[in-house]
Amino acid sequence: MDPVWLLVLLPVAAASGWLVATHDRTPKKQKTHIPDRFFEGLNCLLNDQPDEALRIFLDAVEMDSGTIEMHMALGNMYRQRGEVDRATRIHENLVKRTDLDNELRSQALFELAQDYFKAGLYDRAESLFQELRKIKSVRIRAGRLLLQIYDQEREWEKAIEVSIELNKHSDSDYSHTIAHLYCEVAESNIRTGNYAQAEANIALAFKHDQQCIRGVLQSGRLAAMRSNHTNAIAIWRSLEYLAPDYLGEVVAHIENSYKTLGDLASLRQFLESALEKNTDIRIINTYAELTREQQGEKASRALMLKLVREHPTLEGVLQVIASQDRAAGTSGQEKDYQLLASLISHVVETGRHYSCRNCGFQSNSLHWQCPGCKAWGAMQKPQVPELKPVHQ
Repeated sequence: MDPVWLLVLLPVAAASGWLVATHDRTPKKQKTHIPDRFFEGLNCLLNDQPDEALRIFLDAVEMDSGTIEMHMALGNMYRQRGEVDRATRIHENLVKRTDLDNELRSQALFELAQDYFKAGLYDRAESLFQELRKIKSVRIRAGRLLLQIYDQEREWEKAIEVSIELNKHSDSDYSHTIAHLYCEVAESNIRTGNYAQAEANIALAFKHDQQCIRGVLQSGRLAAMRSNHTNAIAIWRSLEYLAPDYLGEVVAHIENSYKTLGDLASLRQFLESALEKNTDIRIINTYAELTREQQGEKASRALMLKLVREHPTLEGVLQVIASQDRAAGTSGQEKDYQLLASLISHVVETGRHYSCRNCGFQSNSLHWQCPGCKAWGAMQKPQVPELKPVHQ
């Protein structure tokens, strides 16, 4: 027999023994009878006959509150093993009973809704969770699972409604989640060209999270899309003080806006200022490229070498090697640089990931919602191998 069954059945058997003992100590008029069929079903489970056990449990006629809860536990066991169809049959059988009190009925409905959810029957699960949101004892648990459904179905407006309710009634703070959900709606507005509505939704995001980084990035994009590059730059540069770790995410946008305005002096000033707060290789590369455009290849290589000495990372070293490769005078040097670059590139790529601070999920790109645990805003910037500064 599968050891997992034994592990699950141990508490069931213990509960059965407790009920039997209680039965013997309870005054006659309060005795609770556990039907023999229930033990027959347990025996079938122990003999690895789950189908027969299920038939016996469903056919059991004499059920009181104790055995009802045992049936729920058995249904949960089936669901946890991935046998959702069996779990569903047990819980549907319980829900059909007319002699359940309100509390047991609510519990049975909640278990059935979880069966539908695990089976991917989201319409049925949503309907039951919506009904259960009206019942205080299961309102929070139903709301959390309903939020998962709307997340998976990308129904952001409904997710916002549920999150706001959870924020009011649960002990958890959903403000951060609500802000991201409004940003999702704003992103849809941007894609359809409804910029005014996008701004309204971004404003709602800031209402729930005044330091919503994603809202800052979206506001800057909206301003740039409307050719208001001065305002876009001001919005993005607020990250220098609000969240400097994200400057690497916007440096290309800021560069484009400054170049559109023809203000390369201010672009250089921004890059110098940004490097004091964040040594992201994207900022270093942008600064070196600007120098190459204005002063030539030699000045760019010198600047890159200076910056990497001041802010040493393997990514920076890789860029220095790439610039030396372009300037190599002999084929032998080129091959040496290319080999060294290849080796360092492998180390950098395997070591640079955005990581979720909640579950540890890693990705090469920034996700506002972690693909692993579905937490919003939990992905942190890439961590790359750092080197000790070089002193001359």
